[in-house]
Amino acid sequence: MTDIVERVLELLPILQRTLRVPLPDDVSSQMGALTPHQVEALGQLPPQGITMSEFADSVGISGAAATALANRMIRQGLARRRYDPSDRRTVFLAPTDRGMATVAAVREWRRQSVAKMFERLDATQVQSFLEVLSVLAVPHPGQEPEAPEAPTPTP
Repeated sequence: MTDIVERVLELLPILQRTLRVPLPDDVSSQMGALTPHQVEALGQLPPQGITMSEFADSVGISGAAATALANRMIRQGLARRRYDPSDRRTVFLAPTDRGMATVAAVREWRRQSVAKMFERLDATQVQSFLEVLSVLAVPHPGQEPEAPEAPTPTP
């Protein structure tokens, strides 16, 4: 098992370099100064918006960190705040049209990158990869799940 672990550790940086595909200029300019993690956070916002506490929970960060992230997205024109008219203490955060377009562009680029990666594999290898990935995506005991259950591979 030690040899396998060492081989995986040796291959991981190579794999990361191989899979690193630069963002196209148009997508990069849409992202502005947002990091990929922040784009993912922006993608958590439904068009109608969610409360700041729901946003913090969905991203897995504190309320203060969510406020700082929201402020950054608002300054870049990617999100907007809306106050509940019946309770001004309740603040909703929603994506702007530009924010939704940014998330859509990044997701499309990711889809194309993954599709390009799979071009190097045959159907059996893709199926095996998805099976292994599905097993690895299950949280360890005591670990909070970070994403919905991995989709079931289709033949």
